[in-house]
Amino acid sequence: MAERLISSFGNLNLDGPRRKRTPGRQQQNQHPAPQRPPPSRFTKHIYMLRGLPGSGKSSLARKLKREFPSAVVLSTDDYFLLEDGTYMYSPDLLQDAHRWNQKRARKAMTRGRTPIIIDNTNILAWHMKPYAVMALENSYQVIFLEPETHWKFNVRELTRRNSHGVPRQKIQRMKDVYEHSVTFRSVLHAEKPS
Repeated sequence: MAERLISSFGNLNLDGPRRKRTPGRQQQNQHPAPQRPPPSRFTKHIYMLRGLPGSGKSSLARKLKREFPSAVVLSTDDYFLLEDGTYMYSPDLLQDAHRWNQKRARKAMTRGRTPIIIDNTNILAWHMKPYAVMALENSYQVIFLEPETHWKFNVRELTRRNSHGVPRQKIQRMKDVYEHSVTFRSVLHAEKPS
């Protein structure tokens, strides 16, 4: 079914705008300025944020939310928040948390909410596949965004900055497998390793 849907969209570029970097210019807290999606036949958009813990994804999500007040921000981390705001992560519940967040995304898409912002690490293409399939089924343009912070791959700095206490060794392992230059097509065709 996915192949039929893909072919019905022809050769559209669904990856969203690319940002150019200004050589020699680094800022302390550099994020891409939230930009309206380029004109296209899509009227609904989903921003897939990607990045290692502590790289600035949640700050980027907040900037997008300010730019688009109607935006829905969905993060798998929300599953682990207690009523008093305490974060209680449990690796045994991670798959349940991802399913829960995907269900929220599906509900937002079927209601036509736009834009939708997925604030997850999304280090591998297959992590984003459920959202990409839903986007295709609901005619959403997918825009991949990463923070443009100068420390986004500096493991020592990420360890210091991440808000959930992810240890350095875990961040290093995530960095080692991080898939760069993903495309909508590569995400749709990604498979979870067996």
